Amino acid sequence: MQNRYVGDVGDFAKFALLRAIAEHTRLRMAVIWYLFSDEDHNSDGRHVSYLKDPSLARLDPDLHAALEKIVSNNRRNVRAIARSRILPPDTSFFDKIISDRKSEIRLPRAARARQRASWLRKALASAKDHQLVFLDPDNGLETASVQRHSPKSGKYVFWNEVADFWDAGHSLIIYHHLNRTATVARQADILKAKFRERFPDAPLLRHFLARRGSCRHFWIVAQNEHAHVLAASIERISQTALRDCLEVG
Repeated sequence: MQNRYVGDVGDFAKFALLRAIAEHTRLRMAVIWYLFSDEDHNSDGRHVSYLKDPSLARLDPDLHAALEKIVSNNRRNVRAIARSRILPPDTSFFDKIISDRKSEIRLPRAARARQRASWLRKALASAKDHQLVFLDPDNGLETASVQRHSPKSGKYVFWNEVADFWDAGHSLIIYHHLNRTATVARQADILKAKFRERFPDAPLLRHFLARRGSCRHFWIVAQNEHAHVLAASIERISQTALRDCLEVG
């Protein structure tokens, strides 16, 4: 996640989903932002024309209005999201920056590893006593092309980190940005196999696909005690108008 993306069309899909799940399940949620320092090499984050689209506004009017206010007031940062109360008041938000790209380039590998381990410990502590954890990396799940010691590793959540939250008893929602290496369906199959390999006992593994702007996955992995309510929530969402921007898989 980068602050410059706050309020874009991806955020609308993201928070529409989280709001619906929170409403249906009443599970206490922790948002873990893998906050990466803003880049400036492209125009990403400028996809806000949806704020003038009444068809999207009708899907979740309160969310649409809250994001429009953040963007129009030029307060595009994650703390503005936390203050906006678009998620339930018992939601916690972890916004400690995971990686500053300029300083990380100068750090040796060992120092980067220590910094990340410290960040992860604090993130895990912030999620204590929460049943559902949303992991929000900039790009998504780890890829072979970006190693753990890379200055860009902060843009990814690594499988061992997903496992740490799982082992702590949390059900998970994980953001993943799709790429152009394969079709959307093929990438979904590959990721599903990876989840099944690592979490073979998970009673529920589903995902939502958001296509507006660019294709994004939201993977849901449920613990036994949360599987029933999360499965019911997924079914309810698939029957509402949100299916126009969130396809269940």
